[in-house]
Amino acid sequence: MNILKKIAKVIIALLIGVIFAFIVFYSVFVSAIILPTIEEIQSFDNVSVNLPAQERNTIKKSKKSTVRVLSESGERISTLTGTYFTAKNRYFVLTAMHGIIGECEQTKIWAPSGFTDCLQFVALNESIDYAIIELKEEISSKEPIRLPHLVPKGKKWEQALATQNKVFYTGFPNSTGPLTFSGNIIGYMEGDYIYLQSFGWGGSSGAGVFTSDGKFIGYLLALDVGETEEYGIDVLEDIVIVVPAFKIDWTTILN
Repeated sequence: MNILKKIAKVIIALLIGVIFAFIVFYSVFVSAIILPTIEEIQSFDNVSVNLPAQERNTIKKSKKSTVRVLSESGERISTLTGTYFTAKNRYFVLTAMHGIIGECEQTKIWAPSGFTDCLQFVALNESIDYAIIELKEEISSKEPIRLPHLVPKGKKWEQALATQNKVFYTGFPNSTGPLTFSGNIIGYMEGDYIYLQSFGWGGSSGAGVFTSDGKFIGYLLALDVGETEEYGIDVLEDIVIVVPAFKIDWTTILN
């Protein structure tokens, strides 16, 4: 009788082992053949876990607030990047003015949920090259940031613009994206321009730039351009010029 009990225990143990091994094999097999959806990969929250938590949150903030701006005039269409923000229960987009070529009626804001219409141009500042566009409605697929609350105040700008500070921005270079880039502040020049070592191209203009701790410090204006006798004019796509946010007249949305 004892022998039968021992045999039964061995058989039960073997069966449990086989079942456990099958479960492990099945879970590994299924996880290997089932790929994530494109929506899961593109999710705003899908940010590298290898980054510090503060940087992950900043990247999410950048991705969630970035939109594409399309401005039409006749048969021409200009594309830009913009930052979606809110103030006083109204919704706006900040972008570069040089890409606004049409009237408000010919300006659309694109996000994954579709197009949103321009309600009015709140500001078109040619000298500093920015536009603030008020929207007719909230963008359901995006999360606006609160401006100018996220802009550094007073002496805090000194550290925000310190050399080699890490920054992030999300944009649509060459009408591709949204793509998120990192970079470093490499200089601050006369005329109040921030210089970044990063990447930019046509379509990135107007993209909002954030410090690693989530402060909004400005928007992309242009790429640097060099010229030599031997090679002529060339674009330095890794040197990006940014307009600091303190040059924006925020009273246009706060009054």
